[in-house]
Amino acid sequence: MQRFRWSIAVLLLPAIAYLAAACERADTGLQPTPKPRADLVGDGSSTPVDYLGVNFGPIVSTTSYNYDWETGELTEGTATGSVSSTTNALEARIVDPSPPDPNGFGTFIGTAHPTRFDGETVVYTQSSCPSWPLFTCLADGTFTFGYMVMYNLRNKPLDDLTYLATMYNIQSGDCGGGSPRFGVVMSSGQEIHVYIGEPPAFTGCVTNSWQATGNFATDLAGLRWDTSQICPGTFYNTYSGAIACADAAGLVINSIWVGVDGAWSSGGAPDGNQTVLFKEIQVNNVTRFPH
Repeated sequence: MQRFRWSIAVLLLPAIAYLAAACERADTGLQPTPKPRADLVGDGSSTPVDYLGVNFGPIVSTTSYNYDWETGELTEGTATGSVSSTTNALEARIVDPSPPDPNGFGTFIGTAHPTRFDGETVVYTQSSCPSWPLFTCLADGTFTFGYMVMYNLRNKPLDDLTYLATMYNIQSGDCGGGSPRFGVVMSSGQEIHVYIGEPPAFTGCVTNSWQATGNFATDLAGLRWDTSQICPGTFYNTYSGAIACADAAGLVINSIWVGVDGAWSSGGAPDGNQTVLFKEIQVNNVTRFPH
């Protein structure tokens, strides 16, 4: 297994992420002909924030690296990430047949990697749609995304998650298309989305400066918990509503990620690129980055 010291990886990872993001076409089956991209302004009840209006088969990224929180070492990982749509809304999936130790490691998938910014090591993520303003990137597999995964609540019920927060800095694009966000991956592989930004549209975020989300693991965070993959129709749910949904389905947490995949959205990526930095990523009493 190939290992990288952080001092080497800080030089290599941006090139790896851009040149080998491995967002590969996997029988996308995209149904539209190229068309202007849709953007959503949620109505707070019946329309999902990540509504595309088209369906497409999985676009898969096999680029992943496990990150040792203590040493800063990067080890080639076994995780894959994918995005697809079967209900006209974006769905993300993360699968790792050999996940790292839940307490000592995190995982970078796709374009996500550690980077230096203003003297700190933070998390870089980017989503790109080279065919902007058309949906062609979803058909030809050139659409990219990036997620940083944490595992410290693996196999815990959702109500064990009592603090979920981050600081984010939008470098290009904006909030939009349900991105940036947290993804809570459940034991079934289904995900609960927790959107960053102001409800109900989750757009119009402050850019080019660090912004704090505050704690999302509370009903005071509002209707930003999307549990529709588990409980159909619950696009705008509360924290307690998400717990009830997960408990009713008998599901526990597998992992939690933060990242971007909104380059298809004219709100989140008006020029086809959405780039977001993250730091102080907190899941309960565990905070990651700056390193």
